[in-house]
Amino acid sequence: MRETDRIAALFRAFYEGECWIGLNFKGVIQGITAEMAAHKTCPEANSICQLVNHLIYWRKTVIIRLQGVLGHPPMNDFYQPNQLDATSWNEILIHFEEIQEVLLQAITDFDERGLDKASPMKGQSYYQLITGCLQHDAYHMGQIVLLKKQWA
Repeated sequence: MRETDRIAALFRAFYEGECWIGLNFKGVIQGITAEMAAHKTCPEANSICQLVNHLIYWRKTVIIRLQGVLGHPPMNDFYQPNQLDATSWNEILIHFEEIQEVLLQAITDFDERGLDKASPMKGQSYYQLITGCLQHDAYHMGQIVLLKKQWA
């Protein structure tokens, strides 16, 4: 099995499989309503909605960088609509699922011989870029878990 296939398998497990941390994204997000997703514990804090959009933003950034470009997607990081309702919350979750598939494809299409080469980000290999994204996802999923527990 290629290394890029093994890395993609870790992303699949994070999203909907058996993940080493004992949770997966779909399980954590399940049952979160638009009201819960929009709620902030204080004005400076991020909402669940903002955290999910932040994950989308950085996954898109990784996809761009896997193409050899140092750039960011044309969207706002930590975005939250003024009025988050069930429809717009569902659209964000669908967007996450879509970007999951695009990211998996980008990882599996990446030539594994290039994993140790420098990515467009100075001082970072492509391997560090991809695995760093997974670490980043897990970190913010932990925040989502804590925010969701306030509603239990």
